[in-house]
Parts: sequence; structure tokens; C-alpha cells
Amino acid sequence: MAELATDAASGQFLGLRSRQEDAMIAQFPEGGLPGLAVLSDGMGGHDDGDLASRILVSEMFAELYLAAARASSQGDPGFRTALDSANARLKQHIDAECISADTGGTLVALRVDAAGLRWLSVGDSPLYLFRDGALRRLNVLHSMGAQLDLMSERGAITPEAARTHPHRHCLTSAVTGQSVPLVDCPAEALALEPGDIVLLASDGLNVLDEGEIAQILRRRPATESAALTRALLAAVEAKKADQQDNVSLVVIRMLLCPRTVLSRRARSFAVKWPRLGMDGLAGLVPLKRRAGL
Repeated sequence: MAELATDAASGQFLGLRSRQEDAMIAQFPEGGLPGLAVLSDGMGGHDDGDLASRILVSEMFAELYLAAARASSQGDPGFRTALDSANARLKQHIDAECISADTGGTLVALRVDAAGLRWLSVGDSPLYLFRDGALRRLNVLHSMGAQLDLMSERGAITPEAARTHPHRHCLTSAVTGQSVPLVDCPAEALALEPGDIVLLASDGLNVLDEGEIAQILRRRPATESAALTRALLAAVEAKKADQQDNVSLVVIRMLLCPRTVLSRRARSFAVKWPRLGMDGLAGLVPLKRRAGL
């Protein structure tokens, strides 16, 4: 397996909200592995959603960071333990009446290491993989919207009814300081390849359909992650959607590690060297020596 490096960036757009209720932390030190990212979307319309998302992200990230420091590069990321800790911390703030009891948020955490991509997801914040020109959602969305779309695919309701249903944005699982009903956390890592793009977002990105997101990424095959982030946020803003929600993005491009690139070049040179022959080797000798000077 090729040794990989990362190029990661993040960005946010306030939209038409009065405050930013998304929170995120991403750490990919100098493109090295392992790298971590955590995102939470505070439950819209609820009191203190912005505070809840910050509590969840900071606690989740701290636990995962410590777990990464303790474990081997391909060990258990500690997602479940970190989720329990973040949920307990939120409950502690609620019980102390520091924040409203009617609050919570989505939570997605990911780790990229030598084994690939691992994640834990609660709620409806999407996690995508862009590979070979195609975009694929990786995580299970815990919302009525996901269930309505499934009903539409099965012919139970029309696509228009699914798209405009008044309960479409209701969550079926969230982190609220109580029991978490549904958690998506695959046991095995997803292997990553050079050229892959991992995209973590809050649901404010949903004003762009998956085809539009893929087209933006497809048009910029070798673009740095910071420029991809700007392009996606600009496309969201250009939609001028009514009641545009907050948008947060983490974009992670998978690259060949520079050491791997240099090693491949060295092997290529070593293979070609014997084919030069004596005449070819003469071309590598300084001109003065060839002239006998």
C-alpha cells in the first residue's frame, strides 16, 4: 500500500442565520498521519445550540487526540469512549443549568491513518468520499429526510413529497446529554487512495445536490483543499437560498507521501540507467571532461 499524506482545509459560511451554530476542529499536522476532524451542528431553533456544538466538539476532539497519542497509528480510535465522554460533558453543563436542557447537536468524528478512514456519526451531517470522479456518501444519516428519500425510492411517496415534507429536517438521533438512539460507527477502516477527497460538512451544504458537489470537485482535479473549500462555499452562497443554514466544511485530499514519490523516481531512474549504454552515459559526463580538458 502506498504511503499517503494529506492536504486538509476547513471553512464556514454563516448563511442567513444570526449566529454560527456549527463547530469544528481539524488537525492534520503538516499533512502527516494520523489526522483528526470533528464537526457538530447545534440543533437549529433550540436554545444554546451554538454552545452545545462547541462543548461536543471540544470534548470529542480532546478524547480522540489523547487516544491517538496513547495508541498505535492503526489502533482503535476510541470513538465510542469519546462519544460517551462528550455526551456526559454536555449533560454536566445542562444539569448545572449553564445551558438549556432543550439543546444538543449532531456529531461526526473521523480519523485518517495508515489503515484508512474511520468515523463515528450521529445525526444528519454528511460525510462524503470523492473518488475517480464520483461522489459517494459514507455515513448513515439519522433524519426523517433520509427515511423520506428511501420511501420515495420505493415508490411509497413522490420525490416532490419527500423533498417538501415539513418534518424532513427532524433528527432521529442526536447527542443531547441523554441516551443516543442511533450511532453509525463501522468496525473496519475504509482504505484510501491517492487522489481521494474526503468531505465532511454540516447539512447547510445540502442546498447543493450531490451532482453539483461532484461537478465542483471534478472540475478541479489537482486543486488544493483550501481552494476547493472556497469553491464549495461560493457555490452555496451563489444559490441565495431562502433561510440558508450555517455551512461548515472540512476538505481532505489524499496525496502520495513525498517520500513515496521520491522513492518511485529513484527506482525509475535506476531502471533506466542500464539502458543508456556507453553513448548515453557520455551525455552525463561534463563537457570539459569529454573534451579532455
